[in-house]
Amino acid sequence: MGTLCTLQNLTLTYPHKTIFQNITFTLNEGERIGLLGLNGHGKSSLFKILTGLIPPDTTVPPFTFDKSKNFSVFYVPQELPILDGVTLADYFFEFYPTFKEIKLQLDQINHKLTTGEGNFDALVAKQTHLYEELDKLGEDRIYNSYLSYLKFFGLSDPTQTMTDFSGGEQRKVGLALGLSAPHQLILWDEPTNHLDLETIDIFEDELLNCQKTFMIISHDRSLLNSVVDRIIHIQHGKIKSFVGTYMAYLDYLKEAQREREKELDKLSNYQRRETAWISRGARARRTKSKKRIEDYGILNQQIRELKEKSHKQVELNLKNLGRKTKILIQADEMSFGFGKNQLLNNFNFKICRGDKIALIGKNGVGKSSLLKLIMGELQPTSGVIKIAENLSFGLFSQKRESLNPEVTPWQLIGEGIDFVISNTGEKRHVTGYLENFLFTPDEIKRPIKTFSGGEKNRLQLAQFMKHAQDIWIFDEPTNDLDLETIGILEEELKNYQGALIIVGHDRTFIENVTDKCWLIHDRNLEIFTGGLSQAEMFLEALALEADLKNMAEKKNATASKEKLTYKDKQRLLVIQAEIEAQENEVVKLKAELANFDYSVASKESSSALLKLQQQVASAEKKLDDLVNEWAELEEKSST
Repeated sequence: MGTLCTLQNLTLTYPHKTIFQNITFTLNEGERIGLLGLNGHGKSSLFKILTGLIPPDTTVPPFTFDKSKNFSVFYVPQELPILDGVTLADYFFEFYPTFKEIKLQLDQINHKLTTGEGNFDALVAKQTHLYEELDKLGEDRIYNSYLSYLKFFGLSDPTQTMTDFSGGEQRKVGLALGLSAPHQLILWDEPTNHLDLETIDIFEDELLNCQKTFMIISHDRSLLNSVVDRIIHIQHGKIKSFVGTYMAYLDYLKEAQREREKELDKLSNYQRRETAWISRGARARRTKSKKRIEDYGILNQQIRELKEKSHKQVELNLKNLGRKTKILIQADEMSFGFGKNQLLNNFNFKICRGDKIALIGKNGVGKSSLLKLIMGELQPTSGVIKIAENLSFGLFSQKRESLNPEVTPWQLIGEGIDFVISNTGEKRHVTGYLENFLFTPDEIKRPIKTFSGGEKNRLQLAQFMKHAQDIWIFDEPTNDLDLETIGILEEELKNYQGALIIVGHDRTFIENVTDKCWLIHDRNLEIFTGGLSQAEMFLEALALEADLKNMAEKKNATASKEKLTYKDKQRLLVIQAEIEAQENEVVKLKAELANFDYSVASKESSSALLKLQQQVASAEKKLDDLVNEWAELEEKSST
């Protein structure tokens, strides 16, 4: 495993904030890294330093960036640029400036050749040279791979523009760009935001099967635990590295926290004894050693540093108005659409006090419209929806419409006074209230436009939870939140006794928080009282049904083709035994992966883990290939 790059003496500071303080970081070939840290603490900044988008501070000794001979990096940002009038076909070239420049030159040459301008032979010679340059750079291969991935994710019309797409569709363009990139290092910044569960599963499989080195910032714990083999955690301006899966890292953190608490307790007891000695007065102190007094100051410093390292959490307090009504909302034969476009057809449901509902479905199927119907912002085109009198809603929106970028958190939360007063009469000072959401006194006086996306999301949580509500609705709550805050929010919602509706694609979050699942499919509402796992079984059945339909269509299309050859018949006799043997191999390798010792952090263990993960992926692919071959042979045998 060779070294791709090493960053040394990296420092990055902004007014009132230190992002990195004299850190060293090495990235090796083949590593799959999950990048963790609180929002605003440097995850995106590290990506931008790796890509050269921002320079680090000038320091002594100076910052150095040692790269391998052919080091190249491709960055897929959290928010892709929206370029008016640029088609998907041309959007590719915005990420490859060399290709774009050559294409522009070719367009100019082709224009001159068409209009008869300039020297024909010279233009043709230049044109040939440019095409050869593109071929040498691999432009055709990369571009076709990009178009292929667009089709793979359901974006089959390259003449469309980014302005034609929803947030989820725009993210699919980002996936196509990153997966087709030939670079040595791919940087993914929240790639699964706004994506539906089906697309996330496909993306996860692609990452597992690819041979690329990548770093990924993601709030999707299921994705992280499946695809990464090393964790990089940014804390207090430093970088900590851990070889292993995300879940193994969580276990490591819990153990480290327990050790810190033991050490803090021991130091605190010692401090009490030394404080008592210091407090005996000047006469006693004169008879004691000067060194013991100096050690007392060192002891206090050690305690302060240990407290700083101890985990400080967001403190949430989701409040319920305590309404006694059992049925809050009821819909009977409710339909909704825009003109001839019918979105929702004959929905029947109840939302009762204490229900915790996950609302899922592909992008564009009508989830947002259903929420607006539930809140009374839209009216059904047919049928009825009954909403309890004076029912109040809290909506945590993924779009953050409520945040004015020019005001400060103090102004937003305090609304002109020094206290936060909820609709239940509870009163808290603005500073103390915002500190519960990890905002320092300095930060609450800064304009909101200076905050990162995740910090804005945490701020909206603070705004959102000021008042008690009858029903809380969370629309993509985990987008842009750091994993630590997601964990706290998850625990809060698990213990909450009121009604919840969660719209999202974070599988772990949904499974842990909700107990019912609503799926909008084919304009109908499917209700699963067994939660997301039951809904996923239904989705798998739908996918199988679609596969069978495609197989039937393929069978009909090939009915007139040649039937099984003698060689095919012989192959059919042995392939089932090969499938069984390969299934056993997959089970064996997965067992080895499950029992891997993550406690050993070294290059050798990292290499062994990567090799084992690749063996699992390779074995699963071989099994899929065998099953597909068997299906084709069976299909031919029945024609």
